[in-house]
Amino acid sequence: MKLGRLGVLEKKTMSENMEAHRSLDGSVSTVETPYIKIVFQHGPYNEVGENGCRIEDVIELLQQRLLDHQGRGLACEENATALFHLQEAHDALLIRRRRRERQGVINTNKAHESADTLVPGKTS
Repeated sequence: MKLGRLGVLEKKTMSENMEAHRSLDGSVSTVETPYIKIVFQHGPYNEVGENGCRIEDVIELLQQRLLDHQGRGLACEENATALFHLQEAHDALLIRRRRRERQGVINTNKAHESADTLVPGKTS
């Protein structure tokens, strides 16, 4: 197996690549390659305070980078498509956050009920 441009092994699955970054409790807090270092929030804000970024923060950074390209002579259909899908991902995470708030599990390590797991007639 060889390392890709970003230092990630190309032949492994995503979950296999992430195993190297798992903390003792099983969650990933830092992802680091030769050209990227991301420190994710590790633990609930209300218990440990802010100690990293959220997935949404990374998506917003990627969106801004692509928008910069779109605004300077590098605009293209592929960037627009990527921006669309990044916005879809951001929106999905916002829906997740709102559901977690409504279900009282925000800032905890407890799972929430997604739309496909909800009982008919019950609102999330």
